[in-house]
Amino acid sequence: MRFFVGAIALLVGGAVAQDCNCDCKIDSCLQVVAGTSPFPAEPTVADCRSFMWEVITVAAETVTTTALVTATATNTVVDTRWTTITTTASFPLQKRQASGITVPTYATAACPQPSDFSSACKCVGISAGGTSYHHVLSTDTVTVTSTITVTEDVSTTTTATVAATATDLYFRIRAANVAENGGFQGHYLYTVDEAPNSWKRLALVNNANQAVTFRANPENKLTGADGTPIVGDITSIDSEQLYLQEPVDAMAPYECTFNPGDKTVGCQYTGNGMNYIYLVAQGSARLWIYQSQSKIASDNPGNGATGPLVLEAVPL
Repeated sequence: MRFFVGAIALLVGGAVAQDCNCDCKIDSCLQVVAGTSPFPAEPTVADCRSFMWEVITVAAETVTTTALVTATATNTVVDTRWTTITTTASFPLQKRQASGITVPTYATAACPQPSDFSSACKCVGISAGGTSYHHVLSTDTVTVTSTITVTEDVSTTTTATVAATATDLYFRIRAANVAENGGFQGHYLYTVDEAPNSWKRLALVNNANQAVTFRANPENKLTGADGTPIVGDITSIDSEQLYLQEPVDAMAPYECTFNPGDKTVGCQYTGNGMNYIYLVAQGSARLWIYQSQSKIASDNPGNGATGPLVLEAVPL
């Protein structure tokens, strides 16, 4: 399955493509940032994301455990004490705004002002409003030494290890601002009741306030916020509709996942000779899943099929 992080402005012969909708200036700063390649270098894209985007990082929370330390002196007197051990564990992602980010050294001469570098980043497709994730998950080992004196000095050392605990992530799902998404760019997934059974049909809406909240567990499996599965029919040889509800009739759960690398989401169903993999929005904004891209193209004139869609996770 293909995943995309966001739109990249195409550079041809050192000039920005005419259909670019970004707010940018074509100047020496842009030439330094874009370089001579038709596509900007990954380190440059990373610098622009650090400069322009919001950063999501892990908040640290204190976890306290207790270890029992027992020491016995030579006169058989036993002294038992409780030792408190404090460690740091990893908990849900929290949002913060990147600060103290400066123009990279290689661009300072051509981009003397932060606004110059910001403009050049917009020209290569990195606009403000994106999100960068930094998730630290570690294991800390804490050593506590307790010295106990009875008839003679007896020393004992206890070591406790507490592993950081990964937690579920909650977010909305949005059609990324890339050409593949056509007129659905920036639209959010939500549900509409489908007659006559009021099934919860997944669709796209241009209103973040109507968006449904989704959850990814530590294994990156995607469900509704309350654990409701994403399901679909498995009878058509071409395409099927997707729902956010418990399966009924000919429905079956689809394997939908969150990609922690590029923060995109996707779904797939393989079985019964079927392999649904391409997410598509039809003219009614309802969400479909197709087996082949050629069928998407053939459905476009009559049903307004747009895709394969690139869907991205958006923090709450």
